[in-house]
Amino acid sequence: MHKISNFCRIDEREYALSTGNMNVLYYDLPKHFHDEYRSYDAPRLCTILKGSKSVVVNQSGNFQYQSDQSILLPPNSTIYMTMPEETKALVYEFHEPIIEQVRQRVSDTLELNAPTSINSHQFAINPVDQRIEVLHSRMQEIIRSQDTSIDFLIDLTGQEMVFELMRKTSCQSIITNHNKHPISKAIRIMRSSSGLQMSLSHIAEEVGMSLSSFSQKFKAVTQVSPNQYLTQLRLQAAYRNLASMSVTDAAFESGYNNISHFIRLFKNEYGMTPKQFQQIRVVIN
Repeated sequence: MHKISNFCRIDEREYALSTGNMNVLYYDLPKHFHDEYRSYDAPRLCTILKGSKSVVVNQSGNFQYQSDQSILLPPNSTIYMTMPEETKALVYEFHEPIIEQVRQRVSDTLELNAPTSINSHQFAINPVDQRIEVLHSRMQEIIRSQDTSIDFLIDLTGQEMVFELMRKTSCQSIITNHNKHPISKAIRIMRSSSGLQMSLSHIAEEVGMSLSSFSQKFKAVTQVSPNQYLTQLRLQAAYRNLASMSVTDAAFESGYNNISHFIRLFKNEYGMTPKQFQQIRVVIN
């Protein structure tokens, strides 16, 4: 598994072990490393394999945690970290589909109730109990094994992790209710196939906000404008679609009616035109 030696979002996207339902990120950070870290648009369970971290979460007081503790972060959190020593960490990022799968199966058993209010700055630090430790160890074994069914095994273990987090009073609202935040709802819409076709005005209307207010709050939460975020999602969809579609069809499916505009954006993002990208794929395959 690739090591990530900084908090660069580009490196996270490139080196995360991704199943589509969750990401696993392996950080290998040197002594005295310090930087701002973000959880972006999904809850993250942060664990330490070796070393320790000194952290400030969402402007909380400074505290230090080690391998016998974990932190569950809500989406769009900002964390300032310092490594007093060389530190290796494994982070689990849970996307909405895997959370929803577990929630639907266990909501009656665990009596998951909607909160009276939503605190987007809430986080939870807990001792690594026996159940989480077992799942954490199993996940490491799966990653090391490089089994051909690795995605399935990671998702299966990830579901158990989500279930265990839902059982904890300190974690339940973070893992089950983050999607009720209007910006989280907007991100979920954007990530859908129909959302790629929608205008920002339409998305803002869907979450009950004016476009100006939506744009302001979206950037405050994610650090990018909604236009930048939606453009990134559309280009990623086009990148996937180009494997089986013409350039024109890939553009339309990704929400672009202006083909010239789409080609220009794609080239700026990937350093080549969509047609060049397809030609390279043909040569490789």
